[in-house]
Amino acid sequence: MTKLMILVFMLISFFVHPQKMKAEENLTYFPVGDTGKVLKWKRVESLLPKGKKFKVIDVETGFYFYVQRRAGSHHADVQPLTRQDTKIMKHLYNGKWSWNRRAVLIPFKGQMLAASMNGMPHGAGALDNGFPGHFCIHFAGSTTHKSQNVDPGHQLMVLKAGGKLDEYALKAEPAEVVNMFLTGLKQDDDALMQPVLRVKQEHKLWTKLHSISTIYYKTDLFHAKKYKTKEKIAVDCLIYYEDKGAQKTTMVFTLKRNPLTNGWEISSLAL
Repeated sequence: MTKLMILVFMLISFFVHPQKMKAEENLTYFPVGDTGKVLKWKRVESLLPKGKKFKVIDVETGFYFYVQRRAGSHHADVQPLTRQDTKIMKHLYNGKWSWNRRAVLIPFKGQMLAASMNGMPHGAGALDNGFPGHFCIHFAGSTTHKSQNVDPGHQLMVLKAGGKLDEYALKAEPAEVVNMFLTGLKQDDDALMQPVLRVKQEHKLWTKLHSISTIYYKTDLFHAKKYKTKEKIAVDCLIYYEDKGAQKTTMVFTLKRNPLTNGWEISSLAL
């Protein structure tokens, strides 16, 4: 949905469903017009020190809320400031807390910083905000606290917030292309998949893909068969379907180079 369509929908809802809008009138809205600046975590850490309060803007919807950075050394551990901020954040996740990543923007001294957040309360929390814990915000180069590894999902969302997905896809190696697709599938975000797709979106296949509720895979176990003009990558997955439960399967990707850009793209997918 485009930003113009979102605005039109909100205006229509105001006049057609005034009672509903009245119940949600406290939800803030910010028309996102710019992409964010992709800065390394080491730089951002000094710009947003512990105790700093700042705004978090969701790229997809434009809704924003306020947080305070409370902890975190490899990424920012933050908490919503108030119960209203918690309400807005939960609204972004359709009323259910989730580990899914979302691309976000953080205003700082006249510019936007590209970032990624998850939506799951965990660990400790100290503010009277109705949020049972804290959640994480990652920037370029951020790592997780336990493994100290870069999280692929967060990094792709940072690129999305920075408007650099196409640039990344153009230079990506075949395994990175497949990971970009699988991350988009896992996060239920088609924007991560589109830059690397040349495969015809067959109705039966895409209906099956969008019925996936959860998918698990390990990127370091990709099996590649190299060809002169194409490459195949097989990924062993554990997939949870909405109506079938868990199934083990192997997704086989065929990749070819785009003759115009020379970038790798997914030309077919077998599931």
